[in-house]
Amino acid sequence: MAKKPVTKNNQIKKTQKPPIKTPVKTRTTTTAKTSNATKKPAANKTPQKETKEKILDNLSILKSSPYINVKGKGQLNQKQATLKDLFEKNLLLQKEEKLEIVLTGQYEKALDLMFEADASNLYPILVGPPGIGKTTLCRYYAQSRAEITGNDSFEWITFDESTKPSHLIGSFNPATTIQKGFSFEAFNPGPLIKAMLNGGLFLANEINRATEYTQNSLLEPLEERTLSIPHIGRVKSSPGFFFIGAMNPSELVGTHRLGEALKDRFNVWIELDYPDKKTEMKIIEYNNPYYKVEESILEKIYLIINRTRTHHQVQTPASLRSGIALARLTGVAQKRNKKADSNKILRDLASNVLFGAIQAKPGVKAKDIITNIISQVLGST
Repeated sequence: MAKKPVTKNNQIKKTQKPPIKTPVKTRTTTTAKTSNATKKPAANKTPQKETKEKILDNLSILKSSPYINVKGKGQLNQKQATLKDLFEKNLLLQKEEKLEIVLTGQYEKALDLMFEADASNLYPILVGPPGIGKTTLCRYYAQSRAEITGNDSFEWITFDESTKPSHLIGSFNPATTIQKGFSFEAFNPGPLIKAMLNGGLFLANEINRATEYTQNSLLEPLEERTLSIPHIGRVKSSPGFFFIGAMNPSELVGTHRLGEALKDRFNVWIELDYPDKKTEMKIIEYNNPYYKVEESILEKIYLIINRTRTHHQVQTPASLRSGIALARLTGVAQKRNKKADSNKILRDLASNVLFGAIQAKPGVKAKDIITNIISQVLGST
Protein backbone atom coordinates (compact mmCIF):
# COMPACT_ATOMS: atom_id res chain seq x y z
CA MET A 1 0.00 0.00 0.00
CA ALA A 2 2.91 2.39 0.70
CA LYS A 3 4.46 1.91 -2.75
CA LYS A 4 1.46 3.29 -4.68
CA PRO A 5 1.74 6.81 -3.40
CA VAL A 6 5.44 6.79 -4.26
CA THR A 7 4.66 5.69 -7.84
CA LYS A 8 1.96 8.34 -8.13
CA ASN A 9 4.30 11.00 -6.82
CA ASN A 10 6.90 9.95 -9.35
CA GLN A 11 4.34 10.14 -12.12
CA ILE A 12 3.27 13.58 -10.99
CA LYS A 13 6.85 14.79 -11.00
CA LYS A 14 7.37 13.47 -14.53
CA THR A 15 4.23 15.17 -15.84
CA GLN A 16 5.23 18.46 -14.20
CA LYS A 17 8.63 18.64 -15.92
CA PRO A 18 7.38 19.75 -19.39
CA PRO A 19 5.39 22.71 -18.05
CA ILE A 20 8.52 23.82 -16.16
CA LYS A 21 10.58 23.80 -19.37
CA THR A 22 8.03 25.78 -21.33
CA PRO A 23 8.29 28.99 -19.30
CA VAL A 24 12.06 28.82 -19.61
CA LYS A 25 11.75 28.80 -23.41
CA THR A 26 9.23 31.59 -23.27
CA ARG A 27 11.51 33.71 -21.14
CA THR A 28 14.40 33.07 -23.51
CA THR A 29 12.26 34.08 -26.52
CA THR A 30 10.95 37.17 -24.76
CA THR A 31 14.44 38.20 -23.82
CA ALA A 32 15.57 37.80 -27.42
CA LYS A 33 12.71 39.94 -28.68
CA THR A 34 13.44 42.60 -26.13
CA SER A 35 17.08 42.68 -27.07
CA ASN A 36 16.18 42.99 -30.77
CA ALA A 37 13.76 45.79 -30.01
CA THR A 38 16.37 47.71 -28.10
CA LYS A 39 18.82 47.41 -30.97
CA LYS A 40 16.54 49.18 -33.50
CA PRO A 41 16.54 52.60 -31.86
CA ALA A 42 20.30 52.36 -31.54
CA ALA A 43 20.55 51.92 -35.32
CA ASN A 44 18.32 55.00 -35.90
CA LYS A 45 20.37 57.35 -33.79
CA THR A 46 22.71 58.40 -36.60
CA PRO A 47 19.97 59.50 -39.06
CA GLN A 48 18.20 61.35 -36.26
CA LYS A 49 21.38 63.18 -35.42
CA GLU A 50 21.92 64.05 -39.07
CA THR A 51 18.37 65.37 -39.38
CA LYS A 52 18.75 67.44 -36.24
CA GLU A 53 22.04 68.87 -37.48
CA LYS A 54 20.43 69.82 -40.80
CA ILE A 55 17.57 71.55 -38.99
CA LEU A 56 19.98 73.46 -36.77
CA ASP A 57 22.00 74.40 -39.85
CA ASN A 58 18.88 75.74 -41.57
CA LEU A 59 17.88 77.65 -38.45
CA SER A 60 21.30 79.28 -38.26
CA ILE A 61 20.90 80.46 -41.87
CA LEU A 62 17.55 82.07 -41.05
CA LYS A 63 18.90 83.67 -37.88
CA SER A 64 21.84 85.19 -39.75
CA SER A 65 19.70 86.37 -42.69
CA PRO A 66 19.46 90.17 -42.97
CA TYR A 67 16.04 89.75 -44.59
CA ILE A 68 14.54 88.24 -41.42
CA ASN A 69 14.49 90.34 -38.26
CA VAL A 70 14.33 87.58 -35.66
CA LYS A 71 14.78 89.92 -32.69
CA GLY A 72 12.15 92.27 -34.03
CA LYS A 73 9.65 89.43 -34.27
CA GLY A 74 10.27 88.50 -30.64
CA GLN A 75 9.74 92.09 -29.50
CA LEU A 76 6.47 92.37 -31.36
CA ASN A 77 5.20 89.16 -29.79
CA GLN A 78 6.09 90.43 -26.31
CA LYS A 79 4.31 93.72 -26.85
CA GLN A 80 1.40 91.95 -28.57
CA ALA A 81 1.19 94.58 -31.30
CA THR A 82 -2.17 94.84 -33.00
CA LEU A 83 -2.68 94.83 -36.74
CA LYS A 84 -3.45 98.54 -36.50
CA ASP A 85 -0.09 99.18 -34.82
CA LEU A 86 1.71 97.18 -37.50
CA PHE A 87 -0.21 98.95 -40.25
CA GLU A 88 0.63 102.42 -38.96
CA LYS A 89 4.27 101.46 -38.42
CA ASN A 90 4.70 100.04 -41.93
CA LEU A 91 2.76 102.89 -43.50
CA LEU A 92 5.31 105.26 -42.02
CA LEU A 93 8.17 103.07 -43.25
CA GLN A 94 6.72 103.19 -46.76
CA LYS A 95 6.67 107.00 -46.72
CA GLU A 96 10.22 107.19 -45.42
CA GLU A 97 11.63 104.62 -47.85
CA LYS A 98 14.33 105.93 -50.15
CA LEU A 99 14.61 103.98 -53.37
CA GLU A 100 17.99 103.67 -55.07
CA ILE A 101 18.57 102.23 -58.53
CA VAL A 102 21.39 101.63 -60.99
CA LEU A 103 21.02 104.66 -63.23
CA THR A 104 23.18 103.93 -66.26
CA GLY A 105 22.62 103.16 -69.93
CA GLN A 106 19.03 103.01 -71.10
CA TYR A 107 17.64 103.77 -67.64
CA GLU A 108 19.40 107.12 -67.44
CA LYS A 109 18.09 108.10 -70.87
CA ALA A 110 14.58 106.95 -69.97
CA LEU A 111 14.58 109.01 -66.75
CA ASP A 112 15.71 112.11 -68.66
CA LEU A 113 12.86 111.63 -71.14
CA MET A 114 10.33 111.31 -68.31
CA PHE A 115 11.47 114.61 -66.81
CA GLU A 116 11.28 116.29 -70.23
CA ALA A 117 7.81 114.89 -70.88
CA ASP A 118 6.63 116.07 -67.45
CA ALA A 119 8.04 119.56 -68.07
CA SER A 120 6.32 119.61 -71.49
CA ASN A 121 2.94 118.56 -70.05
CA LEU A 122 3.03 115.37 -72.12
CA TYR A 123 2.28 111.78 -71.09
CA PRO A 124 4.96 109.08 -71.58
CA ILE A 125 4.59 105.32 -71.77
CA LEU A 126 7.32 102.75 -71.10
CA VAL A 127 7.34 99.63 -73.28
CA GLY A 128 9.48 96.56 -72.60
CA PRO A 129 9.54 92.90 -71.56
CA PRO A 130 8.67 91.85 -67.99
CA GLY A 131 11.25 92.15 -65.25
CA ILE A 132 13.50 94.86 -66.71
CA GLY A 133 12.62 97.46 -64.07
CA LYS A 134 9.86 99.59 -65.62
CA THR A 135 7.89 99.87 -62.38
CA THR A 136 11.03 100.48 -60.32
CA LEU A 137 12.08 103.27 -62.67
CA CYS A 138 8.64 104.91 -62.36
CA ARG A 139 8.77 104.68 -58.57
CA TYR A 140 12.21 106.27 -58.61
CA TYR A 141 10.90 109.07 -60.84
CA ALA A 142 7.99 109.67 -58.44
CA GLN A 143 10.46 109.94 -55.56
CA SER A 144 12.71 112.36 -57.47
CA ARG A 145 9.70 114.42 -58.56
CA ALA A 146 8.46 114.68 -54.97
CA GLU A 147 11.85 115.97 -53.80
CA ILE A 148 11.74 118.71 -56.46
CA THR A 149 8.07 119.75 -56.25
CA GLY A 150 7.33 118.95 -52.61
CA ASN A 151 4.24 117.00 -53.72
CA ASP A 152 4.58 113.33 -52.77
CA SER A 153 1.20 112.26 -54.17
CA PHE A 154 1.85 109.03 -56.09
CA GLU A 155 -0.84 106.51 -56.95
CA TRP A 156 -0.57 103.42 -59.11
CA ILE A 157 -2.49 100.34 -60.08
CA THR A 158 -1.49 97.21 -61.98
CA PHE A 159 -4.11 96.43 -64.60
CA ASP A 160 -5.51 93.06 -65.63
CA GLU A 161 -8.69 91.77 -67.23
CA SER A 162 -10.65 92.13 -63.99
CA THR A 163 -9.79 95.84 -63.58
CA LYS A 164 -12.91 98.00 -63.92
CA PRO A 165 -13.32 101.79 -64.24
CA SER A 166 -14.63 101.83 -60.66
CA HIS A 167 -11.22 100.59 -59.48
CA LEU A 168 -9.74 103.81 -60.90
CA ILE A 169 -12.52 106.27 -60.13
CA GLY A 170 -13.85 104.92 -56.84
CA SER A 171 -17.22 103.79 -55.49
CA PHE A 172 -19.92 104.71 -53.00
CA ASN A 173 -20.12 103.20 -49.53
CA PRO A 174 -23.58 101.56 -49.39
CA ALA A 175 -24.16 102.21 -45.66
CA THR A 176 -23.17 105.89 -45.84
CA THR A 177 -25.08 106.34 -49.09
CA ILE A 178 -28.30 105.21 -47.39
CA GLN A 179 -27.81 107.86 -44.70
CA LYS A 180 -26.40 110.76 -46.73
CA GLY A 181 -27.28 109.88 -50.31
CA PHE A 182 -24.89 110.05 -53.26
CA SER A 183 -22.67 112.71 -51.74
CA PHE A 184 -18.89 113.10 -51.54
CA GLU A 185 -19.00 111.92 -47.90
CA ALA A 186 -20.29 108.56 -49.13
CA PHE A 187 -17.76 108.34 -51.94
CA ASN A 188 -14.51 106.34 -51.63
CA PRO A 189 -12.19 107.92 -54.23
CA GLY A 190 -10.03 105.63 -56.35
CA PRO A 191 -6.30 106.11 -57.06
CA LEU A 192 -6.78 108.01 -60.31
CA ILE A 193 -9.14 110.55 -58.73
CA LYS A 194 -6.73 110.98 -55.79
CA ALA A 195 -3.80 111.69 -58.11
CA MET A 196 -5.86 114.12 -60.20
CA LEU A 197 -7.19 116.09 -57.22
CA ASN A 198 -3.77 116.20 -55.52
CA GLY A 199 -1.95 117.18 -58.73
CA GLY A 200 0.20 114.11 -58.28
CA LEU A 201 1.54 111.26 -60.37
CA PHE A 202 -0.45 108.24 -61.53
CA LEU A 203 1.16 105.09 -62.92
CA ALA A 204 -0.96 102.81 -65.09
CA ASN A 205 1.12 99.65 -64.80
CA GLU A 206 0.59 96.80 -67.31
CA ILE A 207 -1.94 99.04 -69.03
CA ASN A 208 -2.35 96.76 -72.05
CA ARG A 209 -3.63 93.93 -69.84
CA ALA A 210 -6.82 95.92 -69.26
CA THR A 211 -9.84 95.35 -71.46
CA GLU A 212 -10.85 97.94 -74.06
CA TYR A 213 -13.78 98.96 -71.84
CA THR A 214 -11.41 99.92 -69.00
CA GLN A 215 -8.90 101.49 -71.38
CA ASN A 216 -11.61 103.80 -72.70
CA SER A 217 -12.21 105.19 -69.20
CA LEU A 218 -8.75 106.77 -69.45
CA LEU A 219 -9.47 108.77 -72.60
CA GLU A 220 -11.12 111.70 -70.83
CA PRO A 221 -8.50 112.28 -68.10
CA LEU A 222 -5.66 111.98 -70.60
CA GLU A 223 -7.23 114.38 -73.10
CA GLU A 224 -9.33 116.80 -71.04
CA ARG A 225 -7.71 116.30 -67.63
CA THR A 226 -11.20 115.79 -66.27
CA LEU A 227 -13.12 112.78 -65.02
CA SER A 228 -16.81 112.28 -64.42
CA ILE A 229 -17.88 110.81 -61.09
CA PRO A 230 -21.38 109.30 -61.23
CA HIS A 231 -23.99 111.19 -59.15
CA ILE A 232 -21.43 113.87 -58.16
CA GLY A 233 -20.22 115.53 -61.33
CA ARG A 234 -17.14 116.12 -63.42
CA VAL A 235 -13.91 117.05 -61.63
CA LYS A 236 -10.84 118.70 -63.14
CA SER A 237 -7.31 117.71 -62.23
CA SER A 238 -5.16 120.06 -60.18
CA PRO A 239 -2.00 121.56 -61.71
CA GLY A 240 0.89 119.10 -61.71
CA PHE A 241 -1.14 115.99 -62.52
CA PHE A 242 1.11 113.61 -64.47
CA PHE A 243 0.17 110.27 -66.04
CA ILE A 244 2.68 107.51 -66.89
CA GLY A 245 1.83 104.27 -68.67
CA ALA A 246 3.85 101.05 -68.65
CA MET A 247 3.22 97.98 -70.77
CA ASN A 248 4.70 94.73 -72.02
CA PRO A 249 5.16 94.02 -75.73
CA SER A 250 1.83 93.28 -77.37
CA GLU A 251 2.94 89.83 -78.54
CA LEU A 252 3.10 88.51 -74.97
CA VAL A 253 0.32 86.23 -73.73
CA GLY A 254 -2.35 87.98 -71.66
CA THR A 255 -2.07 91.37 -73.30
CA HIS A 256 -4.75 93.26 -75.23
CA ARG A 257 -4.34 95.56 -78.15
CA LEU A 258 -3.95 99.14 -77.00
CA GLY A 259 -6.77 101.12 -78.58
CA GLU A 260 -5.81 103.64 -81.23
CA ALA A 261 -7.51 106.48 -79.36
CA LEU A 262 -5.57 105.68 -76.19
CA LYS A 263 -2.29 105.23 -78.08
CA ASP A 264 -2.74 108.67 -79.58
CA ARG A 265 -2.90 110.23 -76.12
CA PHE A 266 0.56 108.97 -75.17
CA ASN A 267 2.97 111.46 -76.69
CA VAL A 268 6.33 110.03 -75.60
CA TRP A 269 7.13 106.35 -76.19
CA ILE A 270 10.11 105.03 -74.23
CA GLU A 271 11.30 101.62 -75.39
CA LEU A 272 13.29 99.54 -72.90
CA ASP A 273 14.97 96.18 -73.45
CA TYR A 274 17.19 93.85 -71.47
CA PRO A 275 20.16 95.96 -70.35
CA ASP A 276 23.70 95.54 -71.64
CA LYS A 277 26.09 93.22 -69.81
CA LYS A 278 27.78 95.87 -67.71
CA THR A 279 24.52 97.42 -66.54
CA GLU A 280 22.83 94.08 -65.80
CA MET A 281 25.77 92.83 -63.75
CA LYS A 282 25.68 96.08 -61.77
CA ILE A 283 21.96 95.64 -61.13
CA ILE A 284 22.41 92.03 -59.99
CA GLU A 285 25.27 93.00 -57.70
CA TYR A 286 23.40 96.01 -56.30
CA ASN A 287 20.35 93.91 -55.47
CA ASN A 288 22.51 91.36 -53.65
CA PRO A 289 24.12 93.53 -50.95
CA TYR A 290 24.37 90.89 -48.22
CA TYR A 291 25.62 87.76 -50.02
CA LYS A 292 28.46 88.88 -52.24
CA VAL A 293 29.67 86.52 -54.97
CA GLU A 294 32.92 86.59 -56.89
CA GLU A 295 33.16 88.52 -60.14
CA SER A 296 33.77 85.29 -62.08
CA ILE A 297 30.61 83.72 -60.63
CA LEU A 298 28.63 86.89 -61.31
CA GLU A 299 29.70 86.75 -64.95
CA LYS A 300 28.63 83.10 -65.22
CA ILE A 301 25.25 84.02 -63.77
CA TYR A 302 24.86 86.71 -66.41
CA LEU A 303 25.88 84.30 -69.19
CA ILE A 304 23.31 81.71 -68.04
CA ILE A 305 20.52 84.31 -67.92
CA ASN A 306 21.57 85.88 -71.22
CA ARG A 307 21.64 82.51 -73.04
CA THR A 308 17.92 82.13 -72.35
CA ARG A 309 17.38 85.31 -74.40
CA THR A 310 19.30 84.07 -77.42
CA HIS A 311 18.30 80.39 -77.34
CA HIS A 312 16.23 79.53 -80.42
CA GLN A 313 13.90 77.23 -78.46
CA VAL A 314 13.00 79.73 -75.73
CA GLN A 315 9.77 81.65 -76.16
CA THR A 316 9.89 83.72 -72.95
CA PRO A 317 13.41 84.21 -71.53
CA ALA A 318 14.58 84.84 -67.97
CA SER A 319 14.37 88.38 -66.63
CA LEU A 320 16.59 90.42 -64.35
CA ARG A 321 14.77 88.91 -61.39
CA SER A 322 16.20 85.47 -62.22
CA GLY A 323 19.75 86.80 -62.19
CA ILE A 324 19.19 88.48 -58.82
CA ALA A 325 17.64 85.30 -57.40
CA LEU A 326 20.50 83.13 -58.63
CA ALA A 327 23.12 85.49 -57.19
CA ARG A 328 21.44 85.57 -53.77
CA LEU A 329 21.01 81.81 -53.59
CA THR A 330 24.59 81.22 -54.68
CA GLY A 331 25.85 83.65 -52.04
CA VAL A 332 23.88 81.91 -49.28
CA ALA A 333 25.03 78.45 -50.41
CA GLN A 334 28.67 79.57 -50.48
CA LYS A 335 28.35 81.03 -47.01
CA ARG A 336 26.80 77.82 -45.80
CA ASN A 337 29.50 75.59 -47.23
CA LYS A 338 32.69 77.52 -47.92
CA LYS A 339 34.52 74.43 -49.18
CA ALA A 340 31.90 73.56 -51.82
CA ASP A 341 32.69 73.99 -55.51
CA SER A 342 31.11 77.20 -56.82
CA ASN A 343 30.38 75.70 -60.24
CA LYS A 344 28.52 72.80 -58.66
CA ILE A 345 26.48 75.17 -56.49
CA LEU A 346 25.64 77.32 -59.50
CA ARG A 347 24.76 74.28 -61.60
CA ASP A 348 22.29 72.95 -59.03
CA LEU A 349 20.66 76.29 -58.26
CA ALA A 350 20.35 77.42 -61.88
CA SER A 351 17.96 74.55 -62.60
CA ASN A 352 15.69 75.60 -59.73
CA VAL A 353 15.66 79.26 -60.74
CA LEU A 354 15.21 78.82 -64.48
CA PHE A 355 12.59 76.06 -64.42
CA GLY A 356 9.74 78.51 -63.82
CA ALA A 357 11.48 81.57 -65.26
CA ILE A 358 11.53 80.55 -68.91
CA GLN A 359 8.87 79.33 -71.27
CA ALA A 360 9.88 76.92 -74.01
CA LYS A 361 8.43 76.91 -77.48
CA PRO A 362 5.70 74.34 -78.21
CA GLY A 363 6.98 70.77 -78.35
CA VAL A 364 10.16 71.50 -76.38
CA LYS A 365 10.80 70.68 -72.72
CA ALA A 366 12.11 73.55 -70.61
CA LYS A 367 14.23 71.11 -68.59
CA ASP A 368 16.18 70.07 -71.70
CA ILE A 369 16.85 73.69 -72.62
CA ILE A 370 18.07 74.48 -69.09
CA THR A 371 20.42 71.49 -69.10
CA ASN A 372 21.79 72.57 -72.46
CA ILE A 373 22.37 76.18 -71.35
CA ILE A 374 24.07 75.17 -68.10
CA SER A 375 26.35 72.78 -69.99
CA GLN A 376 27.30 75.54 -72.44
CA VAL A 377 28.29 77.94 -69.67
CA LEU A 378 29.63 75.63 -66.95
CA GLY A 379 30.60 72.59 -68.98
CA SER A 380 29.15 69.09 -68.82
CA THR A 381 29.34 67.07 -65.62
